[in-house]
Amino acid sequence: MRCRYVNKIFLNEEDGFTIASYSTRDTSIPLAARNKYLAKRNIIGFTAVGYNLPLTDQIELEMEGNWENGSHGMQFRVESFLEIVPRTKAGIIGYLSSGAIRGVRQKMAEAIYQKFGLETLEVIENSPEKLLSIKGISEQKLKAIVESYGQNKEFRELMTFLAPYHVTANKVNMILKTFKEESVRIIQNRPYMLCAVKGFGFLTVDSIGRQLCRALNDPMRISGCVSYLLNEAMKEGHLYLEQETLIDKTLGILNKDLTVPAVVPNDISSVLYQLVLQQSIVIDGDKIYIFEQYEEERLTAGMVAKRLQTPRQQVSIEDELRQAQQELGITLSERQEQAVKMVFESSISIITGGPGTGKTTVLKVILFIYGLKYRTTVQLMAPTGRAARRMAESTGDEEASTMHMALGLLAGTDFELEFQYLESEFLNVDEVSMVDMHLAYEFFRRVKSNAKILLLGDVDQLPSVGAGDVFRQLIGCGLIPVTILDMVYRQGLASNIPVNAKMIQKNQTNLNIGEDFVFLPCEGAEQTAEMVKKLYLEETARNGIEQVQILTPYRVKTAAGVNELNRTLEDMVNPPASDKKQLTVGRDIFRAGDKVLQNKNIVSVSNGDMGIIQDIFEDEEGNEKVRILFSENREIEYEKEQMEMVEHANAITVHKSQGSEYPVVIIPCVKAFYTMLKRNILYTAITRAKRKVYLVGEWNAVCQAIHTDDSGKRNTMLGKRIQDYYYEERRRKNGKAEQLKLAV
Repeated sequence: MRCRYVNKIFLNEEDGFTIASYSTRDTSIPLAARNKYLAKRNIIGFTAVGYNLPLTDQIELEMEGNWENGSHGMQFRVESFLEIVPRTKAGIIGYLSSGAIRGVRQKMAEAIYQKFGLETLEVIENSPEKLLSIKGISEQKLKAIVESYGQNKEFRELMTFLAPYHVTANKVNMILKTFKEESVRIIQNRPYMLCAVKGFGFLTVDSIGRQLCRALNDPMRISGCVSYLLNEAMKEGHLYLEQETLIDKTLGILNKDLTVPAVVPNDISSVLYQLVLQQSIVIDGDKIYIFEQYEEERLTAGMVAKRLQTPRQQVSIEDELRQAQQELGITLSERQEQAVKMVFESSISIITGGPGTGKTTVLKVILFIYGLKYRTTVQLMAPTGRAARRMAESTGDEEASTMHMALGLLAGTDFELEFQYLESEFLNVDEVSMVDMHLAYEFFRRVKSNAKILLLGDVDQLPSVGAGDVFRQLIGCGLIPVTILDMVYRQGLASNIPVNAKMIQKNQTNLNIGEDFVFLPCEGAEQTAEMVKKLYLEETARNGIEQVQILTPYRVKTAAGVNELNRTLEDMVNPPASDKKQLTVGRDIFRAGDKVLQNKNIVSVSNGDMGIIQDIFEDEEGNEKVRILFSENREIEYEKEQMEMVEHANAITVHKSQGSEYPVVIIPCVKAFYTMLKRNILYTAITRAKRKVYLVGEWNAVCQAIHTDDSGKRNTMLGKRIQDYYYEERRRKNGKAEQLKLAV
């Protein structure tokens, strides 16, 4: 289809993803795809979506692709395009000065044409050094001109070469960033080098390699498959795979559909040996780790074990305990008092319990006594901003931060340059069930050797999104003092929420249904989604949008998933209006009044923070901006391109809800969620509610979730390593003591 650029709708500078309007004389364009505003000017216009689309009306484009009908109407998905530069003086000068060629403006474009005439483009492509004769073109500027001119040419060549293998334009961009002008040659001769391209999956690479008839026992193919399987295991929360399992899975993928195996176990063993030498993997007995994961688990275990060598102290806090309860107006149970004393006696301790069991009350007493007795620095932190702020609110004036903020793990920071030890003498981490192996490693390596650590959390909640099962492993090692709080205080004895949470923990399905815990039967995901939306609109009208939250385990693939619920709720909850400003970012439309969720940690806002869009406006320079109000009156302004860090939040995943509380929670539960029907997911969703739970969907799905215990199934050796290091150090110390006795 021949067309010409009209205007830009969206451009992602990082990956080149473009949405723009184009005009054409092609009358075969579907009526549903035609731009009604251009139609008023008797122009056939449409919206195109693709990567690195030229944004200049000085040339024509020949586009190839397909029409797609989505939430923003029918758009042309561009698979490839060809630039058609008019071979006239006006056409060539217009193209050169359009911005497509970096560093070339109108006067320089005219000078280039004056020198080379209609042969200008051939000179740039075949003899670019001739441009050095033009005044103002230095070696450096020539390099920029050649690179920008060649960029689209290389892109087109690579797209054409990879078209039979159904490689997307985004992946072509990733290849070009990695291999540059060598891209086509590398793919032709060593396609498995594509495994080194970030975001390029092994299965896609293997499809290309097999079609190019490259050696199926190529060590790079085997290495790519091993890396793929270990990374897939990490996504499922595992730190390692058993060697036999890894070899079997590798053989299964590499020999798939072959009558005669191309790869045998010895081939894999040879590659594993080379990967060990390269420090890409570690083989520990029958366990195979990615090198970084092994080191983080090993070093964290050593740091915890070393801290546990500190003898328990005999500390008398009876007077302070009485004073704290009296001044705070708190009466602790015997179990809670034991928890307080344990913290002051131990270098590291754990308090665990479900929602409303008094963990925060105990922390409040601990902080009060610590202030009386020691008057040293205290630091409170949690994995999410919402959990940190909730802890700060519930404990009074104490400041709390996210772990990422405290440790310097923020987007866009050079972390190693900022490394420093945490100065506090007492550190409390809340919601530790959300802490993965990497975050635990970064935390423990910064804590001073004489500081006390208190870890709080609910061991029955979901484990971390990242790999590892840190909280359960720390408890399970049996060396860290642990107090389990199991008496519910928060919702009150009459509430069905904590009662049902306990029943779910015990694998019981005879849940108490009542005014505060409602089950609404629906058939299938579509019907369930409609009921969820109806309830959400009713509850937000009654209580306000910030008081009600839809929680679902799935993001995609179903009408009851996060993406589809948000898409269909957008116009219901906050419909468009002539006086309401809105901004289109990619396929998302944001309006003033939208509830949104931050999905990256930055200095002022944390991953998981929720806010409301207050305004969409243009600054003095005409740049589009969005002002979002988060809790604690934090107003943050976002550039348009920064809105990729924000998503709609009428519905969020259960994982994203950890560390949060909402007065009313609506939970769809259907058989379509089959892989996510797990006890800890349902338990976590239900326990986010303070006043009311709506459970909507199929009762069989609810029962399946309750009966599916997925806890403790992650491959990690953290607890065992802590034990090994601890007892090894004990034996070493005892051996030294015996040697001293003999010497005396």
